[in-house]
Amino acid sequence: MSATHGIVLIGLITLLVCSGCTMTGNNTGNISAAVPSPTGTSYVIVETEPETPAPVSTIFPANATEVTVNASTTTGLPLPSAETLEKGAKKQAYPYVIRTLSQFLYYNTYGGVVDYLKVKYPSRPTDFSGSSLSDTDYRQYISDPVQKTYINGLVENIRDRSDLPQERVRIAVSMVQHIPYSASAGSRYPYEVLYYNTGRCDDKSILAAYLLSEMGYGTALLVYIPERHVALGLKCPKQYSTGGSGYCFVETSYPSIMTYSNGTYAGVSKPVSNPLVIPIAEGQSFDQISEEYTDAEGYQATLNSAVVNSTGIYMDSINYDIYGDLRQKYGLPDLGPVKMR
Repeated sequence: MSATHGIVLIGLITLLVCSGCTMTGNNTGNISAAVPSPTGTSYVIVETEPETPAPVSTIFPANATEVTVNASTTTGLPLPSAETLEKGAKKQAYPYVIRTLSQFLYYNTYGGVVDYLKVKYPSRPTDFSGSSLSDTDYRQYISDPVQKTYINGLVENIRDRSDLPQERVRIAVSMVQHIPYSASAGSRYPYEVLYYNTGRCDDKSILAAYLLSEMGYGTALLVYIPERHVALGLKCPKQYSTGGSGYCFVETSYPSIMTYSNGTYAGVSKPVSNPLVIPIAEGQSFDQISEEYTDAEGYQATLNSAVVNSTGIYMDSINYDIYGDLRQKYGLPDLGPVKMR
């Protein structure tokens, strides 16, 4: 986001946190009805209750039949059978908003895959925004062959939603943004975020990087160490990128316009430091992001135009309409009692 976005009005934007705080907000604004429902959560249809995590001897049986994958596990243990992995099935529906339309992606997750990941990777960083982690630590989260097998179906589901590659990117980003944020004691693998239907900013950014990498796009993590925040870096034209890095800022902890980085986070304000860029995967550039960049500029302009007093937030009719249209287009959260003056 360029400096032309200006200064965010303090208290306007829903407070969101990465790494340990909860999300708060006010959904009583006068124009909240303009946002399609649902805008901030997913729901789960339980077909079979998740199985109790099995002991190691069950997760990695000595005579297991291997799942067909293109890589081997780092532990040298045989991969669990499909029957073991597919225990505890849940049919889940993840909302996303694309050009004002609120829709769902449907996907089956399995408790057996989560059990496998827990056993194989028991040690998890408690803070993914620390400076002590190496590139390998981040990339490990997208390299597991079993996880790849069971997430690729979701990638194909996203591809089936549109014939336009750029719209698939937007669907994937919106879906991840609409997965509810919550803090956890340790990091989660992308499949675990989908299974539990929740995650931190680092968890959700890695999930988004995984999905977009599988679609052929260059991705990175933008790690803001002082602010303890992680965002997705999506390869894009340099003029739209963060600090000329070649990666555009994409917030994942809540619905937001790609390239918009003026969100306010409880306790740490917006990310203002120069991020540590951790490349995740090589790939093509998302050159169509100029649309989001222009919309983000317009969204910030509406906030800059607002007048705040003890009775609410007021915008003139033109900015009020632009603000409402952009909220509806991207499924953005309600800022509070915004009124037309």
